[in-house]
Amino acid sequence: MKVFQIRASIILILSFSLIGSGILVPNSSAQDDAQIPNWVKNVAGWWASGLITENEFLTGIEYLINSNIILLDFVPCNDAIQSQYKTTKSVPDWIKNNASWWSDNLIDNVDFVNGLQYLIEYKIIKIDNKKILGKVPLDDIKFSHSWAVDKNFLVFVQSSFFEIYGKYGDCVMDGDSKVWRSLALGLNPNKMDMYNAVAVCPECLDPQNAAVVYPYFTSVAYTEPGFYTYFRGECDDCTTTKFAQPTIQYTSSGIGHQALTLLGYTSITDVDIDKNPDMLQQFDKVIMLHNEYVTRTMFDAVTSHPNVIYLYPNALYAEIEVNYVDETITLIRGHNYPEPEITNGFDWKFDNTHPYEFDSTCQTIDIYRIENGWVTAGYPSYGWMTTCYPENVFLKDSQQLFELLKTIKDL
Repeated sequence: MKVFQIRASIILILSFSLIGSGILVPNSSAQDDAQIPNWVKNVAGWWASGLITENEFLTGIEYLINSNIILLDFVPCNDAIQSQYKTTKSVPDWIKNNASWWSDNLIDNVDFVNGLQYLIEYKIIKIDNKKILGKVPLDDIKFSHSWAVDKNFLVFVQSSFFEIYGKYGDCVMDGDSKVWRSLALGLNPNKMDMYNAVAVCPECLDPQNAAVVYPYFTSVAYTEPGFYTYFRGECDDCTTTKFAQPTIQYTSSGIGHQALTLLGYTSITDVDIDKNPDMLQQFDKVIMLHNEYVTRTMFDAVTSHPNVIYLYPNALYAEIEVNYVDETITLIRGHNYPEPEITNGFDWKFDNTHPYEFDSTCQTIDIYRIENGWVTAGYPSYGWMTTCYPENVFLKDSQQLFELLKTIKDL
């Protein structure tokens, strides 16, 4: 009877407490003066005493996250929860001691909340991603038109310069932990003034006709089995690989592509340029991403354009051949193939793969000018290169990202 009354009280409390609850704004640490409702502390004590279920305790934690009391920089990816009556445990039993001490005021609010934050971020406590709310309603978020995004499966991950979402339960192993397989970037309608300051607008009084090139061939090269299956010595004939569905993976710079298409840049692909190299001349500015594997036709078209931004190191690194009938790409030269001493397949003197490709922290990003390689109508073709691999920068909410986007717009 007592347990029934406690659970009924929880339901009543949650019904009122969750109405108008705050929204998660990820930051760096829990609030210094954590204002936690008494009912949450009661829930922790009841759970520690075995009077309520783990799910009911987790409801209190979810409330603290959505009320901006537990502040997460990045919501971790957890497996999809198939049933509310799941038998797997999301909270280790030893945490009951902490909950009991907290409910008895032996641990203060800040220490307990900071402890929960650490346990959630390191996935010692696993939360249901569906229960974590975004800063603005999902229906109000605008995603890139270049990618098919099904909002029915999206869950909130982070609020930064862009709003960031993942697909529910879609995690992959990265070392010993699971991470989001891919992330969807969206525009926050409350930040349009900031976006407009770095966006391009073909219809404006001062129009910009600028394109960003999605690295489809590189995306194919990184699929399995593919070029990297060959490089690892696991497949002798994987220097030829089949076309595959485009992805938003780190290796295909899908985050950067989403960011730029959200900001008005026209999206084209390697395939478009290879089939029609003259199309680049209709653009005042061309932005290359991680376009590592390209054809000779594409290399010539890009390096003869008068204004190219090589936003990612490792662009134009290896030559491939494309068979559009068989829908395959074949590695021809580069990336230590067919001889180990060959690095850049085009012997391109401006290749900046080393040392910049593996700097993914990008504490500083410098942009420097090169003479792109050819002379057009008597004038040198200029290019611009960066000094780190900036894919993770697009997930931040920083002055660095704003300045990078503003520089790209102004070049």
